[in-house]
Amino acid sequence: MSDRQDPYLAFWGKTRRRDDGSPGWHPAAYHSLDVAAVASVLLREHGVPRVNPEFHALLLALVAWHDIGKFTRTFQCKAQAFWPTVLGRFQPVAAPHGHDTAGYGLLTGPLEDVAAPLLEGWGNFRHGMLRAVCGHHGRPPGSIDAVPAEEACNVCLGAARLFAADAARVVGGHHVRFPGRAVAPGLIWQLAGLAVLSDWIGSNEAWFAAHPTPIPLEQYWTEHALPQASAAVARAGIMPARARSQVALADLAPHVTEPTPLQALAATLDLPANGPSLVVIEDQTGAGKTEAALLLAHRMMAAGQAHGLFVALPTMATANAMYSRLAEAYRALFDTGEAPSLVLAHGKRGLHERFQKSILPVPDSDDALATDPADETAGAQCAAWVASDRRRAFLADVGVGTIDQALLAVLPARHAALRQLGLSQRVLIVDEAHAYDAYMSQELETLVAFHAGLGGSTIILSATLPQARRAALVTAFHRGAGGSTSELACDHYPLVTLATAGGALEQPCDPRRELGRNVVVERLATAEAAVARIAAAARAGLAVAWIRNAVDDAIEGHAALRTDGIDADLFHARFAMGDRLQIEEAAIRRFGRIAAQTERAGRVLVATQVIEQSLDLDFDLIVSDLAPIDLLIQRAGRLWRHARPDRPAAADTPRLLVVSPEPTTDADGGWLCGPLRRTRNIYRWTILWRTARELFGTGAIATPGDVRRLIEAVYAKPDDVPEGLRAALAAEQGVESAAIAMGKMNVLVWKDGYDSGQGWDSDVRTPTRLSEESVTFRLARWCDGVLSPWCQADSPRLAWALSEVSLAAWRASGVPTPTGPLAEAVAAAKREWGRWDQDLPMLVMTRSPDGWEGSVATEKGGRRATYDLHRGLMAI
Repeated sequence: MSDRQDPYLAFWGKTRRRDDGSPGWHPAAYHSLDVAAVASVLLREHGVPRVNPEFHALLLALVAWHDIGKFTRTFQCKAQAFWPTVLGRFQPVAAPHGHDTAGYGLLTGPLEDVAAPLLEGWGNFRHGMLRAVCGHHGRPPGSIDAVPAEEACNVCLGAARLFAADAARVVGGHHVRFPGRAVAPGLIWQLAGLAVLSDWIGSNEAWFAAHPTPIPLEQYWTEHALPQASAAVARAGIMPARARSQVALADLAPHVTEPTPLQALAATLDLPANGPSLVVIEDQTGAGKTEAALLLAHRMMAAGQAHGLFVALPTMATANAMYSRLAEAYRALFDTGEAPSLVLAHGKRGLHERFQKSILPVPDSDDALATDPADETAGAQCAAWVASDRRRAFLADVGVGTIDQALLAVLPARHAALRQLGLSQRVLIVDEAHAYDAYMSQELETLVAFHAGLGGSTIILSATLPQARRAALVTAFHRGAGGSTSELACDHYPLVTLATAGGALEQPCDPRRELGRNVVVERLATAEAAVARIAAAARAGLAVAWIRNAVDDAIEGHAALRTDGIDADLFHARFAMGDRLQIEEAAIRRFGRIAAQTERAGRVLVATQVIEQSLDLDFDLIVSDLAPIDLLIQRAGRLWRHARPDRPAAADTPRLLVVSPEPTTDADGGWLCGPLRRTRNIYRWTILWRTARELFGTGAIATPGDVRRLIEAVYAKPDDVPEGLRAALAAEQGVESAAIAMGKMNVLVWKDGYDSGQGWDSDVRTPTRLSEESVTFRLARWCDGVLSPWCQADSPRLAWALSEVSLAAWRASGVPTPTGPLAEAVAAAKREWGRWDQDLPMLVMTRSPDGWEGSVATEKGGRRATYDLHRGLMAI
């Protein structure tokens, strides 16, 4: 590489292949301006992030310095072919850290005199701003005392110093007064996200051509960086779609002829003109909470307070269901002629056929960019660049995913700041908020606070939210948005709570008239009694569900029913994903909204919690193991869910049968033995005891009137238990306190800013949930010397993904090492797997007289494993 007029143009920043395949390069100075130009387009043309314009020039100068660490010998020696001749003879130098840390070391060390004037008066927040921009690879840079001469010699320092000054001048950077301690942390987090996003787009070689020919920095900025940046942002598919000025309920739900009281309130609730808000909606299943949330979100979007929305749900199944639901309606939120994107975000979204079909190719020509959005198909769509990475899901106009993807925004996980940036532009809708334990609740409160601090609004949906949880969420919102927390006193149900920086308003809501009903509750002492009642109901033509708390209990109950001559279906989480999806589809056909009476009559579904939230199913009778009151209310919501004039005569009233011991006042540590012995390890005993006492004391659940009373009776007074359960209570409180403490310890701290001291790690190792450790296997068939995935699909990768099934780690930790021809076949199959799938153990099954069997490994040796469509995976 030859010398340049400006010495910094001799330093390479990106290596790229030329059209003829030979290696090429792009100067670090020009790449830095590419990234700054992207930031300029995002900030000035699209308001991403929402930052006071007075800070724009400062942020652009800082973003232009994001790769200042590449002006070092340690970085330049990574490509010997492009070693700058100004550095003399090529000499490899070991890199003790990345160029992000080197850059931070330069800006806070030998180049401090260049950086300091831009941030004069910012105190310690100056370092936070520099960490934010140097940590553009998704985590804060490390701290170093000094950059040694062998890493950055005088020539390197001279080039870096000259570039930093020139770049700040070219992009128009200048000093901005310190905004105060209340504003600075938010600005740091926003800059961190902006630097990541701008670098991702600015590093795409399809959008930014290599330019090794030297030209003045000003000329490159105006003639190359800025025009390319505008086109690149368009190609990335992240330009916000314009919201419609008005949206009616009929636009979102054409099948709805009249709004529910909740939906009518959502259309008229007095939202603030400026600033973030928190809306907590508490109403029954079937009250139209989702549509109410969409109406509220659209009103915020139309007012310019958000560019889109993200819906966070507790499970992949609920996320899939919501994605399918929104795919039919989300375009109604946006202007005609716009092409809004819809993305699905969770670990198994590659299995969602509709989402995969929605991904559009990245336009690579001006003609493609000029396509009229009106010519696009009416279905869901998403740009490939946004869809290719779960971390970019928050850049889509509408996103749907598991709550885990949103919680990673407030954990020390790579690219947390990017998630924050995307979310801050969107209304965050959290559904099924009652489904989160003490650990996840701490994460959710932190997420609400961060989101409010960045100017984002949140809508919380729940049918069974305890009062203390509602109060904690409002407090968290005010912690982020500012203002004082108001006392919450209203115990009405249904209820809408609106929190703003000015306080909180509790707005009672009328219930939906059709949802008022009385569910009869009966206690069954044993599983055998449950089998007898289910069998009798099925023979009388009723559609019945038996919801069990443990997979093994579901398998045993299913077997008992089949022995009694009842043709029951089984649905739990230990089926291969492909089989599980087929079982789910069959359940919807048989028990869903449009199922014919002839299809459902006399049918029984034995299931675990997988049908508790995600599926729109309707049963004439439900039998359930004892569970916490909020979950039982959810399960009862599947009773008589749809209007069916042809229910069998034996279905005289909605009825919930609960398998439970008697909640006696002398209950002790053995209270849950017997039919619920496995439930002891799933739910808190004391909550179960209070649930049983309240339910069986009244013998009914009257909705909506009983909902608040039952929830508070179970959750508001944790000490209200028999003396014999005091030891269990103490143990439960200890576990809960530890979970809360761990949640507080793991989440990011707003005021600390983008600091490496918070234990940053990868997404995989940063826990969003405290759950039992499990091992995911990929099932395979070994038949006549041929190895094939358990499930079939259009592509081998999809087939293997559909063949995945998990077991608790205490049941199985892996598989025995294969030998002989099988070992060769396994190795050949794994070569076709993705890099992140290589560590998944392949559980090879061979045919046996009873079905299919294989072997799994445990800490104590091997165990026989079986698999069939009647029971799923069993480790015997």
